[in-house]
Amino acid sequence: MLISRKEESTITAFVQEIPFLQQQAIRAGNDNLEFVIVPDWGSNLISLVDQRSRHPLLRVPHSAEEFWETPVLYGTPILFPPNRIEDGRFSYGGRDYQLDVNEKEHHNHIHGFVHTRKWKVIKAEAEGEHAVVVTQFDSADHGEVTRQFPHHFILRMTYALEGSSLDKTAEVWNRGTDPLPLGLGFHTTFNFPEETAQFSLTAAKRWRLNSRLLPTGELEEIPYKKVMQTGMSLKGIPLDDVYLSGGDSGAANEAALWLQSAGVEIRYRVDSHFKHWVVYNFDGHHGFLCPEPYTWVTNAPNLELPPSLTGFQELKPEESRMFKTNITVSNRPKR
Repeated sequence: MLISRKEESTITAFVQEIPFLQQQAIRAGNDNLEFVIVPDWGSNLISLVDQRSRHPLLRVPHSAEEFWETPVLYGTPILFPPNRIEDGRFSYGGRDYQLDVNEKEHHNHIHGFVHTRKWKVIKAEAEGEHAVVVTQFDSADHGEVTRQFPHHFILRMTYALEGSSLDKTAEVWNRGTDPLPLGLGFHTTFNFPEETAQFSLTAAKRWRLNSRLLPTGELEEIPYKKVMQTGMSLKGIPLDDVYLSGGDSGAANEAALWLQSAGVEIRYRVDSHFKHWVVYNFDGHHGFLCPEPYTWVTNAPNLELPPSLTGFQELKPEESRMFKTNITVSNRPKR
């Protein structure tokens, strides 16, 4: 079903409801980019295609069963909060929290409450070359969330497409009576052919991790920092590393992927709330790369470090906060 479409000059934006792997989804696009969101899969931006090259930019599952095997490794899962919490426990504001331990191997909670639950579509419309889709998650509708995280919050995602640029804006409202601890991230999973692709990131330092993949609290130099900032091959380089962003030094807070075989460059830029990046590619031989922007570092509530470093934030009752990210795609000659 076509929800909205308006032609202007030679550029046509559209928004429509479609089936996607037996799920109801929203498909939107223009002459430059096309994307698909699955509301029931955590409002996952599951597909993003460069229309000019017809190249799929995100890793897309072939079936619903494949998606549910590893839901954080397809599309752009929304992490609230992001990454690991040691033993699922932390204390804040006079309250002890116990989150479900869903990473059995390391006995941690991982990746929060919203990326596998159903969201609602609030808005879907197109005009000219501009398309907008808005989705919303209300914790009051999810008892399994408030059991672990006893706060009433609303998380709203706005996906706004114009030309070859996609803005993804998250807004969080605290609708409860107590301050809530706030951390947000995106497990963005791009297709990345290691044989030919290059990656760059504005990172300042690397967090040292223990055997449970939790920060020790120490920062270390990045041995390949200069080449990472200009563009490097990741062929055969396994990564599950946590970086302190270099965006505070005046550089753009961004990751970039140069997909030479497709002639596509992706710039993934985020605002100053995102103080950290995780970069994950399994073993460097699986054809995908996850540059993950985080507002707080892994296990932030349990680190005895200043919030200005960890990114730990507090959201007061009836307060809201916006977090902005952008994916811009450009075409270059293939190599």
